[in-house]
Amino acid sequence: MFAGYEYLTGFATEEELHDELVRTIEGLHNLNLQRCDRVTMAHGLEARVPFLELDMIELGLSLPAGWKLAGPDQPEKRLLRRAFDGWLPEEFLWRKKEQFGDGSGASSVLKERMEETVTQEEFEREHEEIEPALRTREEVAYYRIFREHLGPVRPQRVIGRFATA
Repeated sequence: MFAGYEYLTGFATEEELHDELVRTIEGLHNLNLQRCDRVTMAHGLEARVPFLELDMIELGLSLPAGWKLAGPDQPEKRLLRRAFDGWLPEEFLWRKKEQFGDGSGASSVLKERMEETVTQEEFEREHEEIEPALRTREEVAYYRIFREHLGPVRPQRVIGRFATA
């Protein structure tokens, strides 16, 4: 809700950015929150997500989207960073934002491993099985796992999508 992800820098107008932030928040239940819930509960833990409190979402979305647009002298999430100025070490507070999987190194490891299970020929044959079409060999690999374990569930109703592939 504070426009911290890199792909959000591509939105030129405040209205487009706001619409994307709303779409993203509304879709959190499709993937990110399910993952958080299942991974923590599998270990008997309950995750807390304070920035997703309803009051925080309302505040974040009520701020003009233009205040959130990143630019050459305007780092992403600058409003949130300023709110914590003096509370967090400078090297953490003002470092470049990275998605969790990228910053932790998990995304490249998972991508490589999953792509090993799908040949280019298989991708070409299978990627249009669902709508919208799967975009990468990695997505096909994850869809295969979904289909194997949850075959009767209609994927169009439950599968979310990352902003980028």
